[in-house]
Parts: sequence; C-alpha cells; structure tokens
Amino acid sequence: MKQLLIILLFTFFLFTSCNRNEKSTSLSEFQPLDSVVFDQDLKKVGERLFFDKQLSVDNTVSCASCHIPALAFTDGIKLSQGIHQRLAKRNSPTLTGVVHQDKFMWDGGVETLEMQALVPLQDTNEMGSRVSELILTLEKDRWYDSMSKRLYNHSFNAYTLTRALGHFQRSLYKENSVFDDWKNHDKNVSESIKRGFTLFNEELNCAACHSGRNFTNNKLENNGLYSDYPDLGRYIISGDSNDIGKFKVPTLRNIEITAPYMHDGSLETLEKVIDHYQKGGENHINKSDLIQPFKLSKAEKTDLINFLKSLTDKDLKSHWEKVFN
Repeated sequence: MKQLLIILLFTFFLFTSCNRNEKSTSLSEFQPLDSVVFDQDLKKVGERLFFDKQLSVDNTVSCASCHIPALAFTDGIKLSQGIHQRLAKRNSPTLTGVVHQDKFMWDGGVETLEMQALVPLQDTNEMGSRVSELILTLEKDRWYDSMSKRLYNHSFNAYTLTRALGHFQRSLYKENSVFDDWKNHDKNVSESIKRGFTLFNEELNCAACHSGRNFTNNKLENNGLYSDYPDLGRYIISGDSNDIGKFKVPTLRNIEITAPYMHDGSLETLEKVIDHYQKGGENHINKSDLIQPFKLSKAEKTDLINFLKSLTDKDLKSHWEKVFN
C-alpha cells in the first residue's frame, strides 16, 4: 500500500511538472518574433494550409489539388475538379508571380490575396466550406492554434488563415529562368531565344500587354477569344457592357508548363495560342485594338516559342520533367 502511494505521488509530481514545463514553453513561444522568424513561421503555416484537405467541406480537396507545384501551381486540365467531382467555372491560373499582382481572379474581382483565399474555400464547385465552421475545425488543431498564438497572440481564426495563405503564395515568385540568366546575369542564350525576344518585344508588340518582370500589365482585356462569350468575364462584376469578354492578362512566366491556356482552358498548346493571335482573334466589339493579325514564318514561330519557354523557372522545369516525362 505504501509503495502504491509513493508511485501515485511520483506520477502526480511528474505530471504536474511536465504541465508546468509545457506551459512555460508555450508562453515563451508566444513572445514577439523578429521579422525574419515571423516571415518563416507564417510561411510554414500557409504552406501547411495550402496542402491541407481539411479546408474542403468533405476533406477531399486542398488548394494544391488545383495548384500543383510541379505544374507551376496550375493543374494541367481545362477546368479543375472540386468536391463531389464538380468542375470549377474557369481554368486554374498559375500562382507564381501573384506577389506582383494588384487584382485577382480572372475577372479581377478581388483586390487582395487575403480576400481571394476565401473565394475557392466557399465556392460550392471547388471546396464548399463555410469559413465559420472551418475555423472551428482548424482551431482544434493544436499546431495551427499554437502557431497562431505565436504569430498574432490569438487563437487560430480567419485572420491567421488568410494572412498565412497569402504570405505563402507571395513566396512562390522566382526569377530563375534562362531568360533571367541572360538579362540579369549576362549569361549566353541561344540565338533563337534572342530572335524570339525581339519578335515578342518589338515586332509583334506582345510586350504591350505582357510587360515588366512578371510579363503582365495586370490589366483586363478582351483578346478576341470568342465572337460571343459564354463567360462574360469582367461584366459579371461591373455590369458594364464594355467589360464583356474582358479577363486579366496572365503572366507568361512558366508558360511552358501551364497549359491549357486562356480563362477557360480552351487552347491546349502554345502553338494554338500563337495561331489565335496570328489571325487577329475573333471579331468582338470589345476586342482590344492591340489584337491585330500578323504573319510568322515557321522559323519565326519556333523562335517565339523558344523565347516563351526560356521564361520557365529552371528548378521547376527540372522537377516537372521528372514527374511528367
């Protein structure tokens, strides 16, 4: 009996001692963090959320289901598949380069990445969650909750969710392509790439829309994809008939591996994209004046495509080739 009492007392002492230590550790973790550690930890939370299927109502879909890293955070299909095998309304755009964007979604209807995160979460064709219920689920996850307290000194909530996802997505941008080696580090590239860049930048004036370090002006344009648009684009947001058929000009970074193209995934290859622009697109009253027909020889078309392929991140390209070839 005496031995049993000693064992029970020792167990009680060990348990309370561990609890004190655990409490002390937890409190120390929630002290203010320097900016570097804060950024690293917020990115960790965002990355885990990005790959977490708990974010969908039936635990079958994560952000990464439609934004696969090896495909430059696209999914390689015309329309993404969400919960219950439902199809998304538009093609899944790449997330590389969102740090340089000032509007989101194909119609530019969302102004911040933090607000954008809520759209697929609640879309009944994509993840189908109710944010209020999702937060209750994620708050019960001890890691998420402790990291939220460490970062913001409060339990996991929608603020932590959206800030973490936005922060992770902003971290995805790299200038690590053959083109960047040429322009930023004066490394040699093929003459074909140089000729393709001249065609792109000067002769065809593609840079009027696909400009800057991210190869987009972030504007909304009607590129003459259809003479009668099934998806009315920006018009759905604005109600202005001048916006029918207008969609956000996408980045061209990693364009080699983000097929199919356009807001609806209707063009499967880069060759078909060039063919579309070469003929000047379809007739539509809102079509941009910049869309004009042009002629390319077979060699020039090859040069243009080689330039476009030079915009692929080298690490991403290597991983993509291993996975898909």
